[in-house]
Amino acid sequence: MPWYKEPMVWLAFSPAIFGVIVGLTLLTIGVLSYDGPVHEDYYREGRTINQSFERDRVARDLSLRADLRFTADQVILNLTGQLESFPPELEILMENTTRAALDFSVPIRHIQAGQYVGNLPQQPVNQWDVKLYGPEREWRLYGRADFPSQQTLVLQPGRR
Repeated sequence: MPWYKEPMVWLAFSPAIFGVIVGLTLLTIGVLSYDGPVHEDYYREGRTINQSFERDRVARDLSLRADLRFTADQVILNLTGQLESFPPELEILMENTTRAALDFSVPIRHIQAGQYVGNLPQQPVNQWDVKLYGPEREWRLYGRADFPSQQTLVLQPGRR
């Protein structure tokens, strides 16, 4: 009888065959779902963490707050606080909580009395961190939301 017709041979080889199948499956999943490192400049970012705390303190001192609404294709932001004047343009950073490759920004322009409007390049889905920086990155407001959302998102200084 040839070796491949012997059941004990297949019983002996089955752990190795199973291991190869599982290994190839995990390799395929890993290659297809790779999204790169979260932040390539993590070291520099870690060294500048105190600047982030300073931005939050400046925003708190200015009593800044932003109410943010998302429509189908626009972002509407109402900024309040003790600013000398409202900047003509700001930028909202949309950071995906798990996949940095999905991050994007939305430039917004001042319309009147602290109201800003910008065009939304894509509709966010699932959970996102939303950040708003001053024109010179001297202050920062932060919020987190699950999308799609019909509710107003409140952006406030970080509580550190």
